[in-house]
Amino acid sequence: MHISDHLKGILITTLGVIILSPDALIIRLLNADTWTVMIWRGTAFAIGITLIMLLTYREKTIQQFIKIGKPGLMIGLFFGCSNLCFTTAIQNTSIANTLVIIATSPMFAALFTWMFLGEKIKTITWVAMLIIFASIFLIMSDSLETGGILGDLSAFGSAIFIAISFTFTRRHKEVNMVPAMALSGILIALVSIPAILSTGGTFKLLPEVVPFLILGGAISSTAFALITLGPRYMPAPEVSLIMPLETVLGTYLGWLFISEKPSSLTIIGGVIIILTLVAHSWVSLKNQH
Repeated sequence: MHISDHLKGILITTLGVIILSPDALIIRLLNADTWTVMIWRGTAFAIGITLIMLLTYREKTIQQFIKIGKPGLMIGLFFGCSNLCFTTAIQNTSIANTLVIIATSPMFAALFTWMFLGEKIKTITWVAMLIIFASIFLIMSDSLETGGILGDLSAFGSAIFIAISFTFTRRHKEVNMVPAMALSGILIALVSIPAILSTGGTFKLLPEVVPFLILGGAISSTAFALITLGPRYMPAPEVSLIMPLETVLGTYLGWLFISEKPSSLTIIGGVIIILTLVAHSWVSLKNQH
């Protein structure tokens, strides 16, 4: 049976998003302080991506790392910053708030490509941005009362850093994102070491959560490898149609396994954001044909 490149892209991206959906829950299940989670999560992610590269490129793996050059280092830096913010967000606000806010990264990416690459933003995208910013404000206003504002701001930062890494990737299409992601994991681990030492934290994880660490490393590295590969076979608006699936599934898993029910304002804001993203992607996709 022959599968078209387009269908291949849809299947690969959807599989990647589904695999990624338990990631936020697993961070919670590690049951450790933020910097301890970061050093082990970064290490596991880097190892997972490197193993995937070894399976894919074999003896040419080191060459793939060298080929990314300075642009790849910058992409790795920004992707690492997004992961640092993501972990901080999960530790300081609800899973739902984190995933909903991070889902807005495609809009920030559109804004940055306009600012730095000179790509024109269509009217429908400006309208979508205004609706999304209003919805984020709605979600954050709720956190001001519940004490989760640090986590919400961290999620906001994660969305911005993801958007910047997307913009760099668009500017340097020749760069292989996969080794850049492995470098981001190494960066997270290296940053965490002095942070743990200066705060008197610990490098130790409870023995019973080590399986969650290994599972998390396998999940995140496999998912991001697939999500990076999928868009090669399909238009960007279609990728944006699939990505909100993680927000829905990830929030549901947090609700199911650790009884973390989203607040009413988060549900309202989240529904508005997801519907706006889907509608925007759908219109953009129709305009391409």
